[in-house]
Amino acid sequence: MAIKSISVTQLKCACLDPEWLRKWLNGANPPAKCFIPSGTMPVYGTLFHKIAEKFVNWLVSTKKALQLTDELSLWNDLYERFAEKELSHLLNDGKIDSAYHLGTCLKAFCQQVSDLRQRCKNFKSWQDVYIIQEFSIKDIHFPVGENSIFISGQIDAVRTHPEHGVEIVDYKLSHGANLKHDLLQIAIYAKLLSIVKPGLRFQGVLEYYEPELHEVCVSSDNLENIFQEMVEPVLHEIFSETTQASSQISLLTSHFSLPTPHDLSDAIRNCYAAFRLEVEIIDKHEAPQLIRYRAKPAAGVKVVSLENRAEDLQVALSLKHPPLINAAQGCVTIDIPKEKPDIVWWRDAVKDPVYAAHQSFISFPVGIGIDNQVIVADFADPNMCHALIAGTSGSGKSEFLKSMVASLIAKNTPETLKLLIIDPKILTFSSLSDCPYLTCPIVTDISSSVSRLWKAVEEMDMRYRRLNREGFENLSARFLAGKTDIPFYVIVFDEFADLILAGNEEKKEFEKLVARLASKGRAAGIHLVLTTQRPDSKIVTGLIKANLPLKICLRVTSATNSQIISDQNGGESLLGRGDLLCNRGKGIERAQSPYISQEELLQYLNGGKAK
Repeated sequence: MAIKSISVTQLKCACLDPEWLRKWLNGANPPAKCFIPSGTMPVYGTLFHKIAEKFVNWLVSTKKALQLTDELSLWNDLYERFAEKELSHLLNDGKIDSAYHLGTCLKAFCQQVSDLRQRCKNFKSWQDVYIIQEFSIKDIHFPVGENSIFISGQIDAVRTHPEHGVEIVDYKLSHGANLKHDLLQIAIYAKLLSIVKPGLRFQGVLEYYEPELHEVCVSSDNLENIFQEMVEPVLHEIFSETTQASSQISLLTSHFSLPTPHDLSDAIRNCYAAFRLEVEIIDKHEAPQLIRYRAKPAAGVKVVSLENRAEDLQVALSLKHPPLINAAQGCVTIDIPKEKPDIVWWRDAVKDPVYAAHQSFISFPVGIGIDNQVIVADFADPNMCHALIAGTSGSGKSEFLKSMVASLIAKNTPETLKLLIIDPKILTFSSLSDCPYLTCPIVTDISSSVSRLWKAVEEMDMRYRRLNREGFENLSARFLAGKTDIPFYVIVFDEFADLILAGNEEKKEFEKLVARLASKGRAAGIHLVLTTQRPDSKIVTGLIKANLPLKICLRVTSATNSQIISDQNGGESLLGRGDLLCNRGKGIERAQSPYISQEELLQYLNGGKAK
């Protein structure tokens, strides 16, 4: 099986330019062309996208923005906060026509934003309009026969729509020579969304700012037809070339073994020696996403001195990312990222003997550790009974949650496991809409989430009374006794920051409910999983952190965020795509989380128990 990675922009180029595709298949990295008809005035599309993104992000995150209702007020804030400096640069460079054109486009954008607000009948915040700006599509698995390609990109905007549910939007400041070519990129995004969010209702929208706005709306069926007509043949062409190359590689490897990753021990030692820091490399281990070197500092060499040279090692070793350096038992670990990380498949993780030996109904594989052993979390364990998960966009948080849910479902039936999913972002768990394991339809309204948590508290109290009558200390003991008529109950709250930021009263009530469920939930078989993209002190308060013992930190934006989740730096240096730090009550462990394909996920969501 061949595996390739490509961006949406590159795939669009491959579909429209056979010469570009030929160069790419030969290993070159040709620039992505901008398909603009000859004679068209150059426009600052990238700058428009940048300003629009910043403005919408400000709208959805600032209470003051709730007061903005009409085009004029929106334009005043957009201009003063984000556009004035950029337009002034253009004017100072003598690009008067371009500055006027860009300013007029942005005014038209403000009018569109105002109209979108009016279209939202139950408007409470700008999050009711924009689900997320620059929605990230990271490494979506697309099967091509027996081969696999991973496609990544960013949608300009994802918005709610009163009739179509969701609309995916592509901003354009000029027409291409062919409308179908303009639709091609959004057709690729539509296909990727249909893979990761099966059952999601949506339409595509091209917004042309020329400079006045005119829209081209296209149905999901038409986008699918464009994908089949223009993209699928190119994907098969990519792998027809790959198959030929693979056969040649197989012939070579039948006589010669493939080289092992280059040993950097001497290079690490020499780099430190240049700064008068003497170390001895005593061991190395290869993990799916990195190679860990264990270094023993010479007498008098401080660990912090070694940690402070991470960027110098990055330069000396020609690495894309700085290595993560930490103190360990009797040594210092230096994690060197692999140029091409290995994928940890979920189907392999759940078949691992270490995981298979766990009899608990509510255990799941966190990932593969540095020692290439599966790391298992068990909600039945007091040190792991509730989880706090943090990770920014592209970190692999959604994929981690999917693999966790699939693992729990694979070990249970709808009679032994119930799930409460609270998903304000709407998109993460859309594929669970018909899942028989759900206690109720997926909760997307923040105001409804508190009442659902209160019902969970009532359920917990009822279970305590029953366990007391029957003489069991906890639900796990009751299961071991053969009584499985009370199911385990797992509550997954994807992005609880929205509730924390709703107001002080909501925050206090939420913290109270979390503390109550966390303190008594384990014995009753009720377990909390709280996730966020914003692990700052306002969101992850001391009360929330103290009550959720299992900590999973995927890539975060700063060392401060990493400290809040895992009590140490390092989360900001993770590689994304499932690279994580985990604390199960045994100290910090680094792992690569499993990846589950959409086909496998749907199998278990439809009620299938693992064989």
